[in-house]
Order: sequence, then C-alpha cells, then structure tokens
Amino acid sequence: MVNASKHPNINLFTYSEIIGFSGVTGEYNVKIRKNPRYVDESKCTGCGLCTTKCPIKVPDEFNRGIGERGAIYIPFPQAVPKLAVIDKEACINCRSCERECPAEAVDFNQEEQIIDVKVGAIIIATGWDEYPIIESNEYNYGIYPDVITQIELERMLSPIGPTSGHVYRISDGTIPKKVAMIQCVGSRSLKANSYCSAVCCNVSLKNAQLLKQEYPDMEITIFYIDIRTWDKNNEEYYRNVRGQDIKFIKGKPGDIKLNEDGTMRLYFDLSLENKVTWKDFDLVVLSTGMIPSKGTKEIIDILGLSKGPNEFLSEVHGCLKPVETKDAGIYICGCATGPKNIPYSVSSALAASSKAATLLSNDTLSQELLIAEVDENLCMGCHRCEKTCEFDAIHVNEEEIAVVNELKCRGCGACVTNCPARAIELKYYRDSQFEAEIQGITLLGMNSRKEKEKESIKN
Repeated sequence: MVNASKHPNINLFTYSEIIGFSGVTGEYNVKIRKNPRYVDESKCTGCGLCTTKCPIKVPDEFNRGIGERGAIYIPFPQAVPKLAVIDKEACINCRSCERECPAEAVDFNQEEQIIDVKVGAIIIATGWDEYPIIESNEYNYGIYPDVITQIELERMLSPIGPTSGHVYRISDGTIPKKVAMIQCVGSRSLKANSYCSAVCCNVSLKNAQLLKQEYPDMEITIFYIDIRTWDKNNEEYYRNVRGQDIKFIKGKPGDIKLNEDGTMRLYFDLSLENKVTWKDFDLVVLSTGMIPSKGTKEIIDILGLSKGPNEFLSEVHGCLKPVETKDAGIYICGCATGPKNIPYSVSSALAASSKAATLLSNDTLSQELLIAEVDENLCMGCHRCEKTCEFDAIHVNEEEIAVVNELKCRGCGACVTNCPARAIELKYYRDSQFEAEIQGITLLGMNSRKEKEKESIKN
C-alpha cells in the first residue's frame, strides 16, 4: 500500500467516488467526485494530535462499533495515505482540532471537487460487505450485547484493536469461559443467501485457535452444517484445530435465550443423534456471510455492467474468462465477482492486471470483423435490438435509426433474430450470402446429376 502511494505512475484518489462514465475501450472518460475531508492533504502529516483533542466520541466503524473515534479521525492505523478526515455530521465546530494542529492542515472551507480522468482500461475491485444481520436480529444480535460477529471478534483479537488483542464480554468486561461459534449465518439459507461464503469456516478455525492460544482453559464449540476447508492445506489445518480440544457439533442452533446470570442458552439439534438439546455459553460468535459491497452495486449502475443471481458482478465465462466483462476494456477481480479467500483474490487481481496490461501495451485495438450492420432504409426504430443486446452495443439515435458500436459488438446475432423488419445483418453472414451459397450448392448438385445422366445414356 505504501509502495503504491509513492509510485510516480500511480495516482490515488482517496475519499472519492465515481459518479460518471462514458467512452469506449481504450478511451474511457471517468468522472470522479473527491469529497472534502476538511484537512489539507499537502499539509497533514498524520501525527494524530488533532484526534486526541476532539471532545466528540462516536462508534468506530473500523472496529465495528466496539471502540470509539472522534469527529476528526484517521480511518485506521495502516491507512494510505495516513491523513485525518472530519466527520461533519458528528462535528460540533468547536475548532479544537484547528487550534491544536501544528501543521495548520485543518480547513473547514474545503468543498468537493469534480475530476475528469481519461483511462484506457478499468479494473473493478470493490470487495464485499458483511451480511447485515442487524436488520434481521438473528440470534438476538443487536439485542444481546454478548452476541457478536466473527469480524468483531477479529477486531478484538487484533493487537491494534479496541481491546489490544484481548477478548472480553461486552456486557460486563469479563473473560468468557464458554464460547460458541455458529457457522453459515446469512449463507446457505433460502431466507438470506443461498450461496456459500467460502471463507467463514477457515476464519472460525483460525479465531478458535487464537483464542485457545491465549486462553487454554476456554471451552470453544463450533456449530456447523458442513465444514468446508477446500483450499490448499486447509484440510490439514482443520484436523490440527480439532486436536486442540475444540468441540464441533453438526447442527445449527435454532434459538437463543438470555439466562438470569447473563449467560445465553443455545437450543440446537444434534443431526448425527437426531435429537434437540441445549447448552449455556458466555459469548456467542456468528460467522456472517459475504454480500456484494455498496460500491459493487453502485458501479454496476454507473458502468452498466451485468450482475449474477447473487447480485455480484458477472464475468463473461466463469472458467475461460473469469475476469472479463461484456465490455472488452473493463475487468473485475476479488470479491466483486463473488466470495473469495485471499489467495484467490490475489490471483484474480493478477489476472485482471495482466489483461489490462495486454490491452494497453498495443498501439492498435484488434476487433473481430463479425459484427452487426444496420440497413437504415429498413430500420423503423422499434428499440427491440437495443433491449436485446447484452453488450450495450446498439442504440437508437435521435433519427430513430439503430446505430452499432463496432468496438462493443461481439457478433452474437441476438439483434438480428429479434429485428421484425430484418434490418440488421451480421457481416460475412448476410442472408444474401447464405442464399448465394445455397444456390451454388443446388447448381452443383444439378450439374452432378446431369453428368450422371449423360454417363448412363452413353452406357
């Protein structure tokens, strides 16, 4: 991240968002809105002095609300660039940060900027968001303070987290003795998301092992539907964790109740024994699934890309073209296309960057000649071709005539079959060419038959 920020050929637009997009492959126009952070980037040194003087305290989003931050804050310790930003909704305009900043970087007069950038290719890596369990309150999350998610547990376990790497119950600050982890919350469910989020099993195994390392006497139970440790060496890792006195119960809890002593009672079915039972725990950790990020949904609308049934970005072909989209110059990688672990996110990012580099390293763009062509005399501007085209390659202009964007057209022929006026043809596959070919074959057959008749007469 630091190397990227210092590279002379890399321009970072942080605290910014894309609001407009146009152009064709090799010549895209991207409109970026740079939001005001009310801190001068050229002056701020990231010392953090301003953050210590802010009287306002609000929940810290990076620490999932477990810790607090001020109205002026640095998003997270490894932020690049390491600059402060002011949350105007939380700020009370006391200007303590402005008075305390030795670099005089605080600027309350900043306004948003609109920046136009021309690029030849685009790589989308918009990541993922956590399944919004707060909306459904499954397992009384958001109601019982000691029901948390794996990401919240990760922030606790982090040495730079809100609890400095130690785990406590939110309700009373004590160290939990019995911990339950519930898998597939928001995943593999017809009520939420039908797909598997791929990484949850390994994350729970990792966090369970970290808890055992710091608290050897802690009793940890993992409730699962299926343990899916499918990646390289993960099955061996699973077997190793099972040998560390961590219990695994095949069955998903159905209900949770708060006891008078502050513990929580989980009711669950034992799938292997075909019975329902219960057990008390001090802390319940939910392995919530992955969903498309807010940025993914926004970029789909702005760039006009396709999405799959799970709302993630859709590639051209999952096996043959896993990072390519319907637009030849736009590539996707990481969890923008679906749940992935770190190795697969890295490999897809390398593939996307390789595709973009291949495109941009050529002076000319190669294009298949098999593209649609419109007969203006026959076109009646019915828009059926426009609605049919998956590649957004054909549009009806102001004169009510369909126009083909040759750089976007893939020659699939969908517009040809849907045109009621037969005004569209594929180059090299025109009806007249087929008719000529059929006539040629017919004449050849007739001549062959005549030759055979002459031979039979002679004989």
